[in-house]
Amino acid sequence: MESPNGSMDPMEWAKFIVRSHAEADYPAAFSIISSRAERGHPEAELYLGLLYARGQGVDRDFILARNWLRRSADHGNPKAMYFLGKIYIRGYGTEADPRKASELLSVPADAGDARAQYELALLSLDGTGIGRDLVRAFGLMERAAEQGHVEAMFVLGQMHKTGAGTAKDAKQAVHWLLAAAANGHKGAQLLLGNMYLTGDGVDRDAEEAARWYEMADANVTSDRRCSRHRQGRS
Repeated sequence: MESPNGSMDPMEWAKFIVRSHAEADYPAAFSIISSRAERGHPEAELYLGLLYARGQGVDRDFILARNWLRRSADHGNPKAMYFLGKIYIRGYGTEADPRKASELLSVPADAGDARAQYELALLSLDGTGIGRDLVRAFGLMERAAEQGHVEAMFVLGQMHKTGAGTAKDAKQAVHWLLAAAANGHKGAQLLLGNMYLTGDGVDRDAEEAARWYEMADANVTSDRRCSRHRQGRS
């Protein structure tokens, strides 16, 4: 089956439709993806699982999502392992299973997937079902942060600040919190504001504190505008 415009590989076109949320073309994209998935195409199995998980062009069905992601994962697709791991973390359509999630996420994390490293680090921080391991959590969080994962930067900064899984290091804490804040992380901006206001790990500086608070406030305003814009389009 060819893509409607005939100028792209059908699967690439279908993936583009899914990523761009082009709802009018969901039926055609679904037809292409499901046809290839039924023939055992690992990437199509992944995308079919995502369509069911997100309810894109079909009714949301986490059982079908899990089944298709499992097929793709069984074919060795690390992206499918990541998304399947998240399903087991959240317990979507099944009981939450941190141990199974950890096993699945370990493969893409070891391969360098920053998202998987971050999720696995959170599991190790929490410890439910797998045992708490702060040293492992720190190492994973550091790897994810070094690849530009903003949430990981924020958490890594706090781990340096409190000495979780590593020695306390105020300089490194500020470094990673600044990195997260510069990337628009509201929590990092607020925490930096608090730190400069009280002199916690940095020289006390009311003006610097106010600057970070103002940035966080601007972030809130921007989020509200985006939310209203999305609601207006729905």
